[in-house]
Amino acid sequence: MNKFLSYFTLLALIFLEVYCGVRLLTAPAEFSVSLVTIFGIIMLIIGIISILRSLQVKTDSRNLMPYRVGLFGGLLDLIIGILCIVFREKIVALLPGMMILVGIIMVIAGIQKIRNYLFLKDHGIHRPWLVVLSAVLTIVLGVIVLLNPFTATATAWTYGGYFLIIEGVVDLFVLIFSIFL
Repeated sequence: MNKFLSYFTLLALIFLEVYCGVRLLTAPAEFSVSLVTIFGIIMLIIGIISILRSLQVKTDSRNLMPYRVGLFGGLLDLIIGILCIVFREKIVALLPGMMILVGIIMVIAGIQKIRNYLFLKDHGIHRPWLVVLSAVLTIVLGVIVLLNPFTATATAWTYGGYFLIIEGVVDLFVLIFSIFL
């Protein structure tokens, strides 16, 4: 029975992977709104649990830190959850703006890779040329994302969908071979 339950759980996860991949390919905007809503609900649940746990913490007048941290974290989680649920469409609309941030981070990371390479080279530690190639590639991709964040967002969703479907199919084959071989 335990083996059946683990196989059933794996099959459910495989189905979920493929379903999410197909939804990303067929209706990325609606799926994004659903993901933000689900995230908001999860944050609400975590917030409520954190608040309830903080109220159960026994504190004395000298050490209120566990109570304050749990209560503050729970309230913050509640606020994030409510905002995600109420403003889910606006949050999804911010995704291209977030891609701009990703592009900036990629450019900075590429520059940092070059700086690290030069620092190590000056100190007699020779690193392979692949590090420089990786740095240049990171910078170029970061600039591409910066120049067209809307296309970068759509491309990321598309590739995410394909990868989820492929991963689900591969996981299904692994499960089938592990059962029958």
